[in-house]
Amino acid sequence: MTEPDAERDPARHLLARLRFQRLPDGTQQRTPIPLDEAAAEFAELIDAGRPAEARLDPDDARDEIAAFSRQRAKVVATLLDELSRRLAPGLGVAAVQGDGELAELAARTARHLRSGTGY
Repeated sequence: MTEPDAERDPARHLLARLRFQRLPDGTQQRTPIPLDEAAAEFAELIDAGRPAEARLDPDDARDEIAAFSRQRAKVVATLLDELSRRLAPGLGVAAVQGDGELAELAARTARHLRSGTGY
């Protein structure tokens, strides 16, 4: 398996996940995932889970139940994993180089979980 750590830049890539690709010789190549690509993938996952969320979230129990899809749960778990890695002592991370979509997606997801509505 080839290691991308020399290529992975915390300012541009996710720390919590890598993309795996099988090479012709049977080995796997691990490639860093750019932050902007991750944001687009996460948004697609959340959109894919919306039908399930609509079935799970009865209006009469909105204040008592936090219902969200498995897809949204995966996004939340990955965002928390990413945050924990970025906040780990000793890791020097430069300012993020991206279009800000990952931060906006995280903020929308937090608003959704707090309010039970919206994104």
